Amino acid sequence: MSLFEFVLTGFTLVLALVITRVLGGLRWVLAAGRVYWVHATFVFVLLVFASLVWWELWYQRNNQWNYLSFAYNLLIGPGVMYFISVLLVPEQPRRITNWRAYFYAVRRMFYGTLAGMMIAAFIGAIGITHTQLGHPGQALMAFGLLLAVLGYRSESHAMHAGIAVVLATLVAIAVALVQTAPVR
Repeated sequence: MSLFEFVLTGFTLVLALVITRVLGGLRWVLAAGRVYWVHATFVFVLLVFASLVWWELWYQRNNQWNYLSFAYNLLIGPGVMYFISVLLVPEQPRRITNWRAYFYAVRRMFYGTLAGMMIAAFIGAIGITHTQLGHPGQALMAFGLLLAVLGYRSESHAMHAGIAVVLATLVAIAVALVQTAPVR
């Protein structure tokens, strides 16, 4: 087994938990009369993003892995996505009768987690992966942080709807870009 296969196993296990959690609750998230489209959009974005991260792991196969880079990438990526999946789809989703009320009850934790992830990703990009300041990925992290802060502070349905649409659009663009990129 190569080091990459070993690293991939850890990532795969956590990403599989994210996907399992979301798929397991999807029936209840989409239940007639209870669905809140903003919440459902975030759930679908998480599901697609998890599969996208899994696919993108292939492009990291030639990285020079060590424990710090492994732990950082596992905890900031799949680890945080698992925490978000638990927030968006609780252990017993059948008990949620109003997903809008539920979303507003967990929104600060949801957006706060996203903000923390963006900050940790930026710090790690500089300190662990040694990404140069001004890299385009840092602009995306700053934009993600801005959206997270806006969502955290706002109780407006329009604001949350806008954030959901923007994130869904960004994930759709990422999928399109990955689809057209040659597999190396």
